[in-house]
Amino acid sequence: MKCSQCQMENIEGALFCEECGAKLEANNELQETMKETTTERLVLASADGSTLEIPAKEEVVIGREDPISEVFPDLDLTGFGGMEKGVSRKHAVIHCSGADYTVEDMGSTNGTYVNRKKVLPNTPQAIKPGDEIRFGKLAFSLKAA
Repeated sequence: MKCSQCQMENIEGALFCEECGAKLEANNELQETMKETTTERLVLASADGSTLEIPAKEEVVIGREDPISEVFPDLDLTGFGGMEKGVSRKHAVIHCSGADYTVEDMGSTNGTYVNRKKVLPNTPQAIKPGDEIRFGKLAFSLKAA
């Protein structure tokens, strides 16, 4: 593994250059790859067994699509009866940081609930596999993908 600072060839797996002490960049790439493979992916599972995979993004907006208002959430709940069950156009956002997830209500009309407890608007609430998440009256269970 070659040091980008002094060009010295170091042994594979070294964290720092033997010659100049600089942090070796190849190790950073390896750590990033390890983080990506250890991040747990989550899905929302409805009572009828259908699932929605939560995209691999830091922020995932959940709501109902409305082309007239030009609202296109990352996860559209219209097909799950979102309009009839009180899902707002921009209802909630799921934040992902490594293996940690939170859900945050975006000031929706009918609220967001985690395990039947109301999430205060604009206040992230930790979520994990096994939790029930409700957007208005539309309930999902959170499962590992």
